Amino acid sequence: MAGDGDDLAHFEQVAAERDRVQPWMDEVFRFADFAGKKVLEVGIGLGTDLARFAAAGAECHGVDITDRHIELARRNMAARGLGADIRRADAAALPYGDGTFQAVYSFGVLHHVPDIAPCIAEVRRVLAPGGVFLVALYHTWSAFHLFRKVLTHGIGRGDLFRLGYRGLMATTEAGADGRAIRPYVKTYSRTEVARLLRDFRETDILVRQLWADHFDPLTERLIPARLVERLDGVLGWYVVAIARK
Repeated sequence: MAGDGDDLAHFEQVAAERDRVQPWMDEVFRFADFAGKKVLEVGIGLGTDLARFAAAGAECHGVDITDRHIELARRNMAARGLGADIRRADAAALPYGDGTFQAVYSFGVLHHVPDIAPCIAEVRRVLAPGGVFLVALYHTWSAFHLFRKVLTHGIGRGDLFRLGYRGLMATTEAGADGRAIRPYVKTYSRTEVARLLRDFRETDILVRQLWADHFDPLTERLIPARLVERLDGVLGWYVVAIARK
């Protein structure tokens, strides 16, 4: 049925919402530049970004550990008339040979993995020499983390004392209550990301995605749009790295 995740209209709606919330992604990741290249996405979700690579002409592969994500991503690609090899696999044990891909992409996934180092090592292993790793993780020094989660929700609403820091951060994810549903959520600083990617030949690290309500939804109308734009590269919710092997 329309809107239940099975049809093209739903997948296009999800992609449109991605563009609205994260309008910076195409400029930063430059999906069109990967035409003709072999690309792996780690943590495909609904396949929204994998479809962008495929539409640009990339040879697409994707892995996820959630069966429902795999099913929906396959439906998404089929609905768009696009091809991709999608498999169930753990990011710490990728089922590919050394040097298989020219690019590996992972958006908003690896900050849910308690031991991220083996995942990074696997990404580097499956990348060909000169290949690029594009990754986005939650940013520790972001307005969303510091003001919205810790100050407003954690201290102001008492969630930090009621749930603990790990429970508080779990509520960042849709449907999580920090108790019964408590996904692992970690944030990273630029320095920590640089350390994680130290074995790559060169790495560019930037910060993106700041909205006025990341400070406080009650005062967002008082914050000038020009100030938000100026602080985006400092206090944005994602720390993004583009690392070359």
